[in-house]
Amino acid sequence: MLSRHCARLAVVAAGLLVSATSAEAMQPQLCTKHGDLVAQLGEKYGETVSAFGFDGGGNLVQVFSSENGTWTIAISIPGGPTCVIAAGEDWQQEKTPLPKAEVAS
Repeated sequence: MLSRHCARLAVVAAGLLVSATSAEAMQPQLCTKHGDLVAQLGEKYGETVSAFGFDGGGNLVQVFSSENGTWTIAISIPGGPTCVIAAGEDWQQEKTPLPKAEVAS
């Protein structure tokens, strides 16, 4: 029996180009064109970009979330596909800034 998280990923995968080699079979990576992913997440889940940034390799990392709590994290490779790396439910958006962590010198 699939968990709700796995079932949600399966629904996202149904509308996307699934790219998996035998080594990736344990953790399928869902990849497609950025615009296609944005459209599908918006239409099926009401998700929009709620946060983004760039990793050390220059890839765009985006968090999509909806008012009903669904969320997706995707990475866009420059000149390449956008891949879903995680998705789930019960996303909580902080309304107030978190306290700054103190670093010992």
